[in-house]
Amino acid sequence: MKQYTAHIISHTHWDREWYLNSSYTNEWLIPFFDNLFAMLDSEPEYRFVLDGQTAMVEDYFGELKKARRSISRAKRRIRFHVKRGALFLGPYFLQPDWQLLSEEALARNLLIGEKLARELGGSMKSGWLLDNFGQIAQTAQIHRLAGIDGLFVWRGVEMDPRAVKSEFTWESPDGTRIPAVYLLNSYRNVMRLAEYQSIVKSRMSVEVEKLKPFAGTSHLLMMNGYDQEILPDDIQPLLRAGVLNGEDYRGIQSDPDTYIRAVIADGNGNSPPPRLSGALYSGRFISVFPGVMSSRMYLKIENDRLQKLLEKKAEPLSVMAWLAGGEYGSGELETAWKTLLLNHPHDSICGVSIDDVHRDMENRGALVDRLASHRIQEALSCLAGAIDTRDGGTATVASAAPPPGGSASEERHDEGVIVFNTAPRPRSGVIHVQGKPRFVKDVPAMGWAVLGERDSPGRPVTSGETEAGNGLVRISFNPDGSFSLDFAGGRRSRGNLGHIEDMGDCGDCYDYSYPDRDRRITTEGGRARISLERSCELEAVFRVERILELPVGAVENRTMRSGGTAALPTVTYVALQADSPVVRCRTLLKNTVKDHRMRVLIPTGIDAAFSWAGSPFDITKRPVKAPDYDDSRIPEALKKVIVGAREAKPGTIFHNREFVDLNDGSEGLAVFNKGLPEYQILDGGTIALTLFRSVDRIAGEINTRIGDAGPDIRTPDAQCLREMCFEYALCPHVGNAYSGISRLADHYNSDFIVAATEKSPGVLPGRHSFFALDDAPEGDTPKDGESEERDFEHGPHRGSLGDFGSLGAVKITALKRSESGDALICRGVNLSERTARIRVSPPWDTAGAELVNLLEDPMDADLRTPGISPMDADLRAPEIFPMDAASRAPGIFPIEIAAKRIFTLKLSPPFPIKPAGVSPTVCILEEDEEPEDFSEFPSMDPITEEDIQNENNRAEMLGSRIEDPLYRRTALEARLSAILLGQRRDERIIRELGYELNEARVQRRIHDYLT
Repeated sequence: MKQYTAHIISHTHWDREWYLNSSYTNEWLIPFFDNLFAMLDSEPEYRFVLDGQTAMVEDYFGELKKARRSISRAKRRIRFHVKRGALFLGPYFLQPDWQLLSEEALARNLLIGEKLARELGGSMKSGWLLDNFGQIAQTAQIHRLAGIDGLFVWRGVEMDPRAVKSEFTWESPDGTRIPAVYLLNSYRNVMRLAEYQSIVKSRMSVEVEKLKPFAGTSHLLMMNGYDQEILPDDIQPLLRAGVLNGEDYRGIQSDPDTYIRAVIADGNGNSPPPRLSGALYSGRFISVFPGVMSSRMYLKIENDRLQKLLEKKAEPLSVMAWLAGGEYGSGELETAWKTLLLNHPHDSICGVSIDDVHRDMENRGALVDRLASHRIQEALSCLAGAIDTRDGGTATVASAAPPPGGSASEERHDEGVIVFNTAPRPRSGVIHVQGKPRFVKDVPAMGWAVLGERDSPGRPVTSGETEAGNGLVRISFNPDGSFSLDFAGGRRSRGNLGHIEDMGDCGDCYDYSYPDRDRRITTEGGRARISLERSCELEAVFRVERILELPVGAVENRTMRSGGTAALPTVTYVALQADSPVVRCRTLLKNTVKDHRMRVLIPTGIDAAFSWAGSPFDITKRPVKAPDYDDSRIPEALKKVIVGAREAKPGTIFHNREFVDLNDGSEGLAVFNKGLPEYQILDGGTIALTLFRSVDRIAGEINTRIGDAGPDIRTPDAQCLREMCFEYALCPHVGNAYSGISRLADHYNSDFIVAATEKSPGVLPGRHSFFALDDAPEGDTPKDGESEERDFEHGPHRGSLGDFGSLGAVKITALKRSESGDALICRGVNLSERTARIRVSPPWDTAGAELVNLLEDPMDADLRTPGISPMDADLRAPEIFPMDAASRAPGIFPIEIAAKRIFTLKLSPPFPIKPAGVSPTVCILEEDEEPEDFSEFPSMDPITEEDIQNENNRAEMLGSRIEDPLYRRTALEARLSAILLGQRRDERIIRELGYELNEARVQRRIHDYLT
């Protein structure tokens, strides 16, 4: 008889904010840690996992401070238990959603989490992906580069239903492999085990039997915890008494690191586990909630802006200031990052919490904006004092042609205007100074140019009342506001681009759901007011005004759209600039109605089998269509362990970061965006980019999901009855998804920074680069100073965006000072499918260049190659990349980067240049964007008296069943919902309800395992 070891891992999954905001849930941390310390002190063999995060520890210290209790004593106790291997924290700062964040947000979550964990005794070496809604393709590589040995994963995993295993090897696109444990029966299968002593042995036996058919080794995982568990489960007496042992298994107290080591060791003698690759985003066995990508879209857009404010402005400018002898501002930047990361837990950034939580997020975002903007201002002041702005400082600003209804004007001023480029490559493009367009050419990489004589573009814009072109692309508008797009290097003429589609949404914050009877409404065939707002050789800007008559909301118990309608106004600005194939769109609207989803439609004319989309550290390939699930193939043994909500059909709504592309291998059309993560490919090759969804509750019973998702609490703010702005762009291209479009998408998301200051001498020249990265593919080495736009001329498809293979595929995600404070950190990734060759050119000659991991520690030898798990020891992978130090020129580092590889380079500069000691006044020049006047379009009331009365009636009806464990949670949710909906801010009642609801949720879940 085979003998098993049942590893019991005691833990709590700590949702910092969800059905209550953190001001309430943080109050639970003092009693939680008091209980935990008492358990750890009384039971030396007890082990406990703090949800893979350190933020809850920081929140605990904050509560101690408010209670005037000793923080230092708490730190000593935590450090003691961590050091002796009884308490496990980290490796993250908090539990984020991994799809909706930038590359650097994910890296900083690990970096900050590890830093805090080290201060408290050290971090666990297991990735803890308990409840995030789907997994990105580069998860394995990211964790390996942070020193993680194995992963615990729940949502998104899919295997052949008849060959599901508890263990698998997960491979990233670069070849990195890591052992992973599949939590196929959730993270709570033996929750509250000791609380029900009379049935504890039978419960344990049942869970062991459930998992045996899926075990690839002799080790089984028993997860002893649930959300916000405040009282640790005392299982030690049961273990000592042998109650948790069976005929063919032995129960032990365990931890994630011990379990991973045991599985790896046991797996050596068995057949290799299943190998899964890339993104894991299947909701077949447990839901990944695809609708979270478009819930409360205003939060996603603002988060995207704030990430870029830190990554593409505040940090690179602070590096420049530091290298010029100024302050870096590490404390201010870390505070900004930690504040922004507090908005990233999956229930927060996904938009599936109560309205109060998301108002807190907006307040935190405002603080991040202030901190980052102050750091930017300080850095610019330092740099402006060090830059010689005398030569070329007198800017001539002229319009190339009279605007419609106006005349040409020219202004002279005595300010020095400095254009900063924080990208790692030189760039050209259109900027705006005092409201007028200006072309700047070859602004140095990670540097600046003082504005001097006017540069002329190579391909100026010509325009008429409803059309414009620049030699690369031409657009022409239809009467309904859509437009056609012709590409000089392509074969297709694409028409009817930019229609707006509106459909009913009777879903919830977790998922879109179609009404039983829907009404699809589009702008196609309607009338639009089209005007040419600005026209010169540098740009043409069109204004398209369209009004949609939409149903006011859902009726008939949310099964159909209302017959009554209201007007929803939209204004879209479409801009074409000189020397650019990118057609820029900015849609402003006021959402006046409820219960609907709005998308912009881009027919590509390409009937492709796959779409390609940007994602963190990757370009991900996804099938456009997928066959329906055949649930008849799911064995009974697997049905017994499927716990929780799941998707009824395979997902076709996917995530993108910065761009999505359809191509046939020879040409394609990419859609760029700023913070709009959701797309779907419709029949005929139409890209549908979601602008927003409007819903009224966290969770409910809907058509597109099977099972329970979360609390049924009303959220009127999730209707998004507000003015919103959406930015996206179209870019036709030849070649495939690796034909340089990732660079253009990155630059679309990386604005120049234009600053005006008084003219003054300085120790730094008027043009300067602190750091540059050149693409150097074999046989096509870029010339010095060659910029993105020059690539159009020198590529294999002259006059168009050519197919450069790896050219432009190296994306830089971070330019920052090292945590040690003595070096420059450059992090990036080769997004292409083949090796890329680049040259890194800092403005100093130094041998102090080394590869480091994501934590900025020296790379271990086994991290220079992708991790090869002992479970999969026969597999091989290429080296990360060599640095050819022997052949490099002074100050130039040629590097080869393997396909899909993430790298972090640490460069040690000489002593910084002494600044001029001047800190002049600096004014950041930004393009004015006049707000649209939507005042004549009233929105629906977010909350009506009928809504409040209905919710009170629901609470009263369910209140009669509050003592029934099956209904207690739902009854308390209804009561809390009624209080929140009525805006009655009785904190005492909310606080008491929070405690009761937390316990009721636990009891409801435990009921699943008792019946």
